[in-house]
Amino acid sequence: MTEPEVTGTPAQAEAPSGSTAASSRPEEHFVPAWLAALVLVLLLAVMGVGGYVLRGVMAGEGRQVTVYEADIERWKAEVRANPGNVEYRLQLGYAYQLAGRYDEALKAYAVVLEKEPGNTAALYNRGMSYVALGLDKEAEKELWRVLDEQSDHPLAAKALGEIYAERGEYKSLLAAVRPVVELHPQMADLQYLTGVAYENTGHPDWAVARYRLALKYSPDMVAARDALTRLGETP
Repeated sequence: MTEPEVTGTPAQAEAPSGSTAASSRPEEHFVPAWLAALVLVLLLAVMGVGGYVLRGVMAGEGRQVTVYEADIERWKAEVRANPGNVEYRLQLGYAYQLAGRYDEALKAYAVVLEKEPGNTAALYNRGMSYVALGLDKEAEKELWRVLDEQSDHPLAAKALGEIYAERGEYKSLLAAVRPVVELHPQMADLQYLTGVAYENTGHPDWAVARYRLALKYSPDMVAARDALTRLGETP
């Protein structure tokens, strides 16, 4: 038995207002490498890697400046010198985000989006700032806006999938993730999330297939191995 087609938005009771599910896009529209690297740095920061200190750099009496604070000052200076430069404003927002100064990050992203409403980097970063603040409904709305602009955006799909998995909204998880994973099957996290959705909607065979695909592309993924064991399969 083959997997069913998944089209449209999440179930009406679960979907954010105005959201649309991902549709097919050519491979060349894959998320830019710089954005993937940017998000990796953000993930490391969230995991507690933050707080590095620049040696010999001082701010005021006896206070060392963190790398994040130095970046903030750098991009603030760039914005002052070039107030209309969207990229500098985006970088300032990201520096605030890394420093955990989410309110200021959100203000910077708002300025970017006033000038470029479809800027996927600003939309995605704003969504992830909302995630960090525990504002999942706001994050959900922003991440769907990313997929509206770039329907094959794997990072937005992954973030949405994790939100829906946490809530137990598995039909919405499939609507967000499966169209993107079909375009980018090498994304092990998306394969795993698709498996989670199938496992929890009464399709263990499809779940097993997705968990195996996750391990194909990420052999050390413990969660996928544990899921196969839970379903009585050998990883």
